Amino acid sequence: MKNRWKHIFIPVLAMALCLSLAACGNSDDVAGDDWRTTGVVVGSGTIAHDGESVDVLVTVCESSAAFYRDLPEQVLFDSVSFPMNIPDAEQSFNAISFDDMDGDGESDVLVSFIHENGDATELVWIWDPVERYVFREDLSTVTLSGGDLSEYVGLWEYQGENLWLRIHEDATWEFVNDQDDVIEYGTLWVDENGVTLHFDGSGDTLQLDRTVSGDLIDSVNGGTLLPVEGIQSSEPYFTRNGLEINAAVERGTFLLTDGVCSYSGLGDGYNTGDCYWEITKNGDYTHDGIRELHFDAICYIPEGSIPYFDQQYITNTDSELYDFYTGMWLTTATAYGNSQRGDNYYLHTVSWQGNSYLIEFAYSTNWQYNVGDWAQVLTKSYAVYLPEDYDGLVFAAEAQPDNYKDSAKRMQLDSISPEAALMNIDTVDPYRSLYFSLCY
Repeated sequence: MKNRWKHIFIPVLAMALCLSLAACGNSDDVAGDDWRTTGVVVGSGTIAHDGESVDVLVTVCESSAAFYRDLPEQVLFDSVSFPMNIPDAEQSFNAISFDDMDGDGESDVLVSFIHENGDATELVWIWDPVERYVFREDLSTVTLSGGDLSEYVGLWEYQGENLWLRIHEDATWEFVNDQDDVIEYGTLWVDENGVTLHFDGSGDTLQLDRTVSGDLIDSVNGGTLLPVEGIQSSEPYFTRNGLEINAAVERGTFLLTDGVCSYSGLGDGYNTGDCYWEITKNGDYTHDGIRELHFDAICYIPEGSIPYFDQQYITNTDSELYDFYTGMWLTTATAYGNSQRGDNYYLHTVSWQGNSYLIEFAYSTNWQYNVGDWAQVLTKSYAVYLPEDYDGLVFAAEAQPDNYKDSAKRMQLDSISPEAALMNIDTVDPYRSLYFSLCY
């Protein structure tokens, strides 16, 4: 990503420099005149490189400072390009220095401005024998004027890219990906047109213009940034995290290793064993823009998965509904024993790519014992109501933890991690679960 930005911005800087030098000239010059008398000179000094000294005269415009040889003819010797536009550069110019600031015997550049409101801006470039003058953000002092930084503080999504811009109150910023990994960072300046990002290290810049609607436009790369509340990848959560739909509705039973636990008292004899899950549909209707699903999620527990207890014991399984696109847990409280749908009614809203989907569901639980070859059979009967254009509902049958403490903690997850993303739910190993897609 860094190379990509450098390839984009370096030509832009070069073009901007050429434009700024042209702009810093005097359109009223007449051939044969001494350009030094036209009033464009704002400063002077002596530049020393490789043991030689050259007297120069300085002109400034909003994008750069140019250094001309002190001759009647206007001959460019060198220049520096500002990391952002300074609209009042000519009026607020204060001084320029070519002192050696890093002790290498070569002239560096310091340009200072004092703005009408009394704020000061100092820009520093250090000489490099290969790259010539390199802007040093860490040695510079920039006054944020001409715009209100608070209007930009927050998170901006770069449309069509796996990229978000986060702007902070201290005028720092970073580009991050959908995992919130920092890709680029730096400082920024605000003016009446928008913000200019300065990339730390490379010295590259990117101008983002503010539109009437409040968006940011990257004219160089043809991109748009929109303000958002949080990071949401364009790639579905399950796909991005390698979570596969590994079971199917109406396709019989599927083995879930360690899918059931049993214990007595407060965890005495805690044990995990295998079980089998299947889902059968009882109804699938669409009316008035609403899709109505009725299905049974059935868990079959073999006798061999429950050890012998000489006292009353508890058997537990875990299964939940998730959203395929965001990974959001459609949170429910733990249901104990047999229950009715009226005991387990829930309403959640899933937001994905600018759309919101209201999902309403209820379920009942029914435990049966010694059913054929099975020691126990649990049936969860669901009624789900969702928008007809939503297709991301996933039923997950989850493996049990290897200890009682984590198993007990799971019973409180509705208060610990409500509507959390699947990968962020403590005690749940998402790669050990069975996943059924309910909308296909």
